Amino acid sequence: MRRLIPVFWLMAACLPLVVHSAYALQVANLAVINALAVLGLNFVTGYTGQVNFGQAAFAGIGAYGTALAALAGVPFVIALLLGAVAAVLASLILGLPTLRLRSFYLAMATIGFGEIVHLVLLHWEDVTGGSSGLRQIPPIGIGPYLVSTDAQAWWVLLAVLALAVIVALRVRGSWLGRAMIATRDAEIAAALTGLNTVRVKMTALALAAFYAAMSGGLYAGYVRYISPDQFSNQQAVLLFTMLILGGTGSIAGCLLGAAVLSVLPEALRFLHEWYMILYASGIIVIIIFLPQGVIGLLRRRAVA
Repeated sequence: MRRLIPVFWLMAACLPLVVHSAYALQVANLAVINALAVLGLNFVTGYTGQVNFGQAAFAGIGAYGTALAALAGVPFVIALLLGAVAAVLASLILGLPTLRLRSFYLAMATIGFGEIVHLVLLHWEDVTGGSSGLRQIPPIGIGPYLVSTDAQAWWVLLAVLALAVIVALRVRGSWLGRAMIATRDAEIAAALTGLNTVRVKMTALALAAFYAAMSGGLYAGYVRYISPDQFSNQQAVLLFTMLILGGTGSIAGCLLGAAVLSVLPEALRFLHEWYMILYASGIIVIIIFLPQGVIGLLRRRAVA
């Protein structure tokens, strides 16, 4: 299977050469952006076993941080990193009091955190533009190169996603990755061996926030318009569902879940008022009958 990975990325890179619909490319680009956020969520939920509903809030911090910096004249790459740093700092502030506790305290804290971030973005009108959001955000740019078409955006976003996947793979195979999984499987036993499980969980949350902020910042530069509703708790639940649907703990599952739930709603829109019913019902059925996600089913089929 690993030999097919370069073939997959090569085929993905050729997508704009065979798909000429601007709408289809826009959906594909948004799927890549969602995949970045889901990859980050996998560090916390897939590897460390913590429930995180704050991924959309971190994406919002990254998006607004990037947009505000870019509108102030900061080069886009630096603006993107500034937004990511802001999200990481927010994750540390959030994680310090909550990750020392076990059970679902992080889940409850991140739900509240997401609502607070949404309200701040909505009511801090002098800075965020309130419900009207921010418009005319400078496009994604690397030095003098500015992204001006959906095809160019696809190649840039795909390159960022490939780099994010490589980093995730390196983390998974490192001491840190093994420490995350040990914390998930037997936190008390891991702590008794001398592992600082709080630091491990904090690191996982910081990585999740960084990935989410990169996702949000790239979204701001690609769409060039952001508003608070795009980073609500509803979006956080959608990102969490993408991870569960694809398969927690699996990088391939993250990509698959983000792709399916980004494309499927658009593919079902021809059903008009029925599409949301079928869409939600399909997700429930998959989660119930495929507890390891779609990637788990594909692996069982491959073994068989």
